[in-house]
Amino acid sequence: MAGINRRSWVEKREFPLKVVDKTVFMGLPKRGDWPYLKGSMQKHFSLYLTLLAAVLVAGCAVKDPQDPRFVVAEGKGIKITRGELNGEVDRALTNFNLSRDKVPAPQLNSLEMNILNQMINRQVALSEARKTPLANAAGLAKEQLEKMKKNFPDAKAFDEQLAKAKTTEQAMLKEIEQKLEVDNLMRARVEPSLKAPSDQDVQKFYNENPKLWQRNETVQAQHILVKVDASADAATKAAKKKAAEAALARVNKGEPFEKVAQEVSDDPGSKARGGELPPFSKGQMTPNFEKVAFSTAPGKTSAVFETPFGYHFIKVKAKEGAKTLKLEDVKNEIMAHLKRLKQGEATRLLLEDLRKEAAVKILLPAPAVPAPVTATTPPVSAPPAPPAPAPAKK
Repeated sequence: MAGINRRSWVEKREFPLKVVDKTVFMGLPKRGDWPYLKGSMQKHFSLYLTLLAAVLVAGCAVKDPQDPRFVVAEGKGIKITRGELNGEVDRALTNFNLSRDKVPAPQLNSLEMNILNQMINRQVALSEARKTPLANAAGLAKEQLEKMKKNFPDAKAFDEQLAKAKTTEQAMLKEIEQKLEVDNLMRARVEPSLKAPSDQDVQKFYNENPKLWQRNETVQAQHILVKVDASADAATKAAKKKAAEAALARVNKGEPFEKVAQEVSDDPGSKARGGELPPFSKGQMTPNFEKVAFSTAPGKTSAVFETPFGYHFIKVKAKEGAKTLKLEDVKNEIMAHLKRLKQGEATRLLLEDLRKEAAVKILLPAPAVPAPVTATTPPVSAPPAPPAPAPAKK
C-alpha cells in the first residue's frame, strides 16, 4: 500500500459492523479502493456481506398469520400464502351464499384447513403431472370452457356468474387446464391399479345396506297453480279461486293439460313443462297437496283445492307402490359406487406419497382452544339481575 497511510485510511474508511441499517453502507470503500482489500481482509468482508444479507432477509420474514404474505404451507416447489388461502375460502363461502361473519370460528377454521389441504394436494399432483405433460392441455381447456359458455343464455350471463364466483375467465381457463393435467395423472397412476368389484363385493354391500333399496309409494302428476298472496283479502281469494276453476273447466272440456298449464299456471318450476312434476313420495309436499295427490286415481283430475301457495288442481298420471329394489336392479349402481370408493382410496394414497416427497409443512398456527366453562365464563349469557325490591308501604 505504497503512498497510502494505512492508519489514516482505516480511520477514515472504518465503519461500524454491528449496525444493521442503512448507515452500514456509509463507510464502504470506494470502487477504486477495492483492490487493496487483499487476503484475509477480503474473506472477512465477503463473509460480512453474506451475514448482512441473511440478517436483512430474516428481518423481512412475515410473522403475522393473518398477513396476506404469511406462508401457510410450503414444501419442495410449493408455497401457499395467507392471501391465496383467503381467496379460495372466500370463493367457497360465496358458492354457499355465506360470508365470514356468518360462520362460527371453529367451522371457519375447519373449512380453512380443508381448503388448504386441497390446495396442497392440487399443487403436488400438478407438479407430478407435469413430469409427463398432457399434449395440447391448453387447447383442450379452451374447448371445455366454450362448452361451459353454451350453458348460459348469453355472454353477459356468463360474466355475471364469473363475478359471483369471484373469478375471471382467464383464471377459470387455468383451473380447467390444471384439472385436465391432474386427471391425466390419475388415469396413468391410479386407474391401472384398480380392480373391478367382484360379485361377492356387490352382494355384501347390498346385504349390509337394506334401507338404501327401499322405495316408498310415489305419485307422478301434473298440476296447475293460481298463486294467492298470504295477505290477500277475501275478494281477491275468491277471484283467484274462480280463475283456477275456469282453468279446470278448460281441461275437463278436452283442452290439453299442458297447454292450459303453460298459459295459466303460476308455478315457475313446472309451467314450462306443462305442469309436470318429478315423482314424489309422502312427506315431500304440503299436507293438503299430498292428501289430494295420493287419493286421486291414476288418469283422473282432482277438483280445485287450496294450499298456502294458492289454488291448485292435479292430474295424476301414475302411481307406484312401495317396494324394495332387487339386487339385479341396482347391481350396476353398486359396482360404480364401489369402484369410486377404491379410486378415492388409491388417490388418497398417491397424494400422501407425493406430499411426503415434497416434505410439505403446514405453518398455520393451531386454532385457539376455547376457554373452559367456569363460574366466571358461563356457557350462555347470565340472566339479568332481579329487580330491587319495592320499598315497603307505610
